[in-house]
Amino acid sequence: MIEHVWSVLCSRSVIDYETNNVSIQDIIEQITINAEPTEDGFLPIPMELITLWERKEIDEPANGTERVSFVTPSGKSTIISESKIDLSKVERHRQRVRFPGLPISEAGRHYFRVEFKENGDQYHEVATIPLAVQFQPQAV
Repeated sequence: MIEHVWSVLCSRSVIDYETNNVSIQDIIEQITINAEPTEDGFLPIPMELITLWERKEIDEPANGTERVSFVTPSGKSTIISESKIDLSKVERHRQRVRFPGLPISEAGRHYFRVEFKENGDQYHEVATIPLAVQFQPQAV
């Protein structure tokens, strides 16, 4: 079996290829947009969602699929990524989902839903990562 260890939203991550350790830069928890919300709003800020997975039983190889969705305060859900997690030869796996920005058209608590399935099972939620969005129009 595969177990979700952690997930974090950040602006950038760097992997040291000598040690294979990751440096996570600028964790994103909240964004303030200096404009009025629009129905087709898009926030062009590059972001990454990094997730760490590991074998629950160290000696048992495992495979599965990760799915990441972006969910708005009004409940609209968009799948951002779907990726295979292969732990047949390694004990841990880091997944980096990079995206150039987000469709943001309303204020409130947005979140990233991380789901996982193994061997044809149904997806089940393993994490939700919140992103608070505020609109603060500038006075003219």
